[in-house]
Amino acid sequence: MSSIYIHWPFCLSKCYYCDFNSIPQTGKINFIQWYRLYCNVLTEFKRRFYKNEDITSVYFGGGTPSLLPVWFISDFIDNVQKEFRLTPDAEITLEVNPKTIDKIKAMELKEAGVNRLSIGVQSIIDEDLKMLGRIHTSEEAKRCVFDMREVFSNISIDMIYNRPNQKIATWEEELIQVLNFPINHISAYELIVEDNTKIKKMIDSGNVKSPSDSDEFFKKTLKIMQNTGFDMYEVSNFAKDGALASSVCGGGPVWFNIQVYHAAPPPIPYGRHNISYWKYEDYYGVGPGSHSRVSVNNKKIAIEQPQDSAKWMIWGENPIFNEEPLSEDDEFKERVIMGLRFKGGINLNKFTESAKNKYDIKNKLKSLEENSYIITDDEYVALTYSGIMKLNLVIRYLTKE
Repeated sequence: MSSIYIHWPFCLSKCYYCDFNSIPQTGKINFIQWYRLYCNVLTEFKRRFYKNEDITSVYFGGGTPSLLPVWFISDFIDNVQKEFRLTPDAEITLEVNPKTIDKIKAMELKEAGVNRLSIGVQSIIDEDLKMLGRIHTSEEAKRCVFDMREVFSNISIDMIYNRPNQKIATWEEELIQVLNFPINHISAYELIVEDNTKIKKMIDSGNVKSPSDSDEFFKKTLKIMQNTGFDMYEVSNFAKDGALASSVCGGGPVWFNIQVYHAAPPPIPYGRHNISYWKYEDYYGVGPGSHSRVSVNNKKIAIEQPQDSAKWMIWGENPIFNEEPLSEDDEFKERVIMGLRFKGGINLNKFTESAKNKYDIKNKLKSLEENSYIITDDEYVALTYSGIMKLNLVIRYLTKE
């Protein structure tokens, strides 16, 4: 199984916290030319690496891909169906800025084949939205979610916590409010202040406070999610599915019944596309700065496309991939870093015996299990609540020679 990611680099304006490869849209865009180039790159992936495997998800990210005309999205999905084995129940997600969509466009997108929306709400406090550089208001975000729910049954929203000047009590109130929206999935991310962002300059100048360095926001988020029936199936991702909801032990979720999270496909509303990343499946990235991981002879190859949009357009006329075979060490570390974030954990059978021996995995897992940081079965290892609270320490421990 594999997935396809389409990166649209343009947005209406750059959010102050954003460190992604995105640029404000200026002037007229030749969508026909861009579409042709995206298809060129996808065709080259098919020629070089595609092994007739199922494509289980397509994800339009950015940037703000909801700025794309509907025909672009529709034709691209049709092209994937024509050239690849896109499964009939494939998850097809579009990232949406509340300012860039209405119910008419939503219905057209659904007709085009989109079946899941990821709406960038980020906050429902207007003052904080301005501080984050968002172009929408809290009322516009709320109206967007409710309007989209009349068209789509599978809706996720993004929220950011531990914002400058934010108090845990106000985050609790805000999160409880948005969990009453008609959604079945939420991605809640802690604000990471990256260099070369406007919010970093605002903090350095003293205009806003630095985010808290405690884990209390994260603990509060987990507790609220659990109390409202949202299953934390990855560190920042929660799905409302009572059948898989976490039980309670020691104030946090117990990560149990690991195999259910490795079902193919995972049940809605669990985000199938991102699960493919955490399970370290192959994915084809298309667009400026996009990354890919493909398997050749059971070895992973990393591919990164030119980041600059103008350079990418030139490259896309005759795309030649810059292929970087991952070393055994690199692949081992990526599997650990990605897999431990996921409730389904890591498939131990995917590690080579030499990597297991080099990193003394057998003894390290025994030690972690004795300290109640992990649970294991014959095939998988996953973190407990105590382990997820020490995620970075566990990763460093496992990946240290």
